[in-house]
Amino acid sequence: MRMKCPRRRSIGVIALAVTSFVTFTATIGCGYYGTSTRTAKDIKSIAVPFFDNQTLQPNLDIIVTENVINNLVLDNTLKVTDEEFADAVLDGAIIEFINRPFSFNSELNAEEYHVVIKVKLTLFNRRLNEPVWENKIITGDGSYFVDVASEATQTFDGAVEESVREITERILNITVQDW
Repeated sequence: MRMKCPRRRSIGVIALAVTSFVTFTATIGCGYYGTSTRTAKDIKSIAVPFFDNQTLQPNLDIIVTENVINNLVLDNTLKVTDEEFADAVLDGAIIEFINRPFSFNSELNAEEYHVVIKVKLTLFNRRLNEPVWENKIITGDGSYFVDVASEATQTFDGAVEESVREITERILNITVQDW
């Protein structure tokens, strides 16, 4: 007569070993990820002056700057303050705004447009009187359709918002996480 218990027990032992290994690895790995040291230790506050708009698209400087500030405030890693009280200053310029046709219909009329916004940034550490990083180019993009009859299609303003959202998320990431 053949017994099946030893086989079940070996599968259970293997499963227990794998589970233990995964738990151990996850526990050890979690020690490397934390929010306590997401920024340089000497930088606790940041100023964000209005970005320079070097494009012909009106109000883009206001939209981008306000979104960057809002993301920093919501993240709460750095205190957003006036330049005179800040440990660091994030200077930026909107250097490019493109709104170009992306797809065409059978009559060769543009149906979809692609919006691209590029921003050039420098983060300056006022305490050390030197840049943390400089001349970083961040790009955001979005698309919209010319046919606005459908409510499901994105508009020009929506494509701009999508581009700005991408830019501000990338700025937040390099400002508070990539040091």
